[in-house]
Amino acid sequence: MEKVCCLLLLAITGCLAANLKYTDCNSNHALLHVDSVRLNPYPPQIPGDLTASGHLVLGRNVSGNIELQVSIHKKAIFWIPVPCVSGFGSCTYDFCGMLSSTFNINGQLSCPPQMAKQNLPCTCPVQAGTYTLKPDVWTIPPVPSLLSWLTSGDYKVDAKLVNKDSGEIIGCYNTQITFSHKCSGFGCIFG
Repeated sequence: MEKVCCLLLLAITGCLAANLKYTDCNSNHALLHVDSVRLNPYPPQIPGDLTASGHLVLGRNVSGNIELQVSIHKKAIFWIPVPCVSGFGSCTYDFCGMLSSTFNINGQLSCPPQMAKQNLPCTCPVQAGTYTLKPDVWTIPPVPSLLSWLTSGDYKVDAKLVNKDSGEIIGCYNTQITFSHKCSGFGCIFG
């Protein structure tokens, strides 16, 4: 569940913080408009705690065959694509299916406490309206060792929500974000 929470937080809204570069990449005025998001600390540390807050407007109900398309590039000497490995990286997700399988446990809705206490939805359908996430702490879990090289550096993240049935773009953002990695001792040498 932590993996999905962090993925959604960072890919959809977290990457849009005022201290990051971002642009709305939907020229047709998307249904989803993120007004503001704040992250503290910046850059976020993996693993670590991240205080996030934000405000967004959803122009119409969202449900059905919704796809989250995430494309990530990491800066080395040049920008290199990050492949989809074990559900991390440049992946395409069944958005509503992912939420349902993550937050419905034994037939019971189990939203993250940060969202539940603020009465924010965590599964589809998501009703049209204005949503505000008051500052709250999210824990970014450790990344599997195979992906440890992704825990620090500069990234370009393109995230797009698309209604697969109609082809309509619900929301689309191009962002740049920096992550840092907590480490100590000999482990810092090898990442």
